[in-house]
Amino acid sequence: MVTTQTERTALYADAGRIFQSTADHYARYRLPYPLFLTDTVVGLAHRHTAAPRMVDLGCGPGPVSLALASRGVDVIGVDPSGEMLATARKQAAARGLLVDWRQGTGETIADQHGAGGVSGAVIADAFHWMNRPRVLQQLDQIVAPGGFVAVLCSHATGAPRPWWHDVIATVRARYVGRVPAAGIGQDYVVPQGDHQALLKNSPFARTSVIRAEHTVRYTLDELVGVQFTYAYSSPALLGDRTEEFAEDMKRSLLAVEPSGVFEADVTAALILGWRP
Repeated sequence: MVTTQTERTALYADAGRIFQSTADHYARYRLPYPLFLTDTVVGLAHRHTAAPRMVDLGCGPGPVSLALASRGVDVIGVDPSGEMLATARKQAAARGLLVDWRQGTGETIADQHGAGGVSGAVIADAFHWMNRPRVLQQLDQIVAPGGFVAVLCSHATGAPRPWWHDVIATVRARYVGRVPAAGIGQDYVVPQGDHQALLKNSPFARTSVIRAEHTVRYTLDELVGVQFTYAYSSPALLGDRTEEFAEDMKRSLLAVEPSGVFEADVTAALILGWRP
């Protein structure tokens, strides 16, 4: 019997290992989403109920969970990585915020105690790491009537990449090749179909997309630091070439921008889905 993608659970044998060694870098160097997009998610949650509850799938070190919690949303932050959750707990404690952190996956979210009846689910730059049809079926079991799914993307489909993207890709290829890895010992599974198309073929088939143009700005150290937040250029994957990689990246970036300041206009997106 052929097993479909929906019937399988996770795409990766060890989802918790994909972002090994990246958590502290992620918390330090990843830029926040445009405030307009996170405020939109908060507004939808509060519109659904006066006391909104949401799940944040693939929450990582918790930037979106904490943004929601600071605006009055009760959040269950779920991630397969214990390392990510440890950093998330530190971030929450430093800000005096309460989030219910859980180790788990989106593919099994319906099994999480107390997750039923949430106002909505948010998935921020993590949906492509998941078995998306399976996750959406699971969310159909726990999202309350009238609730929603929100997929946050730091890079909108079809939008141009920052001008330094090719420089970074060239340097990275010298160390880890051009085929992206899902951390150590796991190949990246290329998603088939964009996120909105998946939503349209799910229980959350009524969709809307909001795009937000904004300016990102990095110092040289910040832009190099961001590279250590990705599964395909993590310190764990680079191993004893991590420092060499960082120095090579700095030289290459300074060769095209001697000021050491990197600024570009980019487009983020919020993809929303509701049941028809």
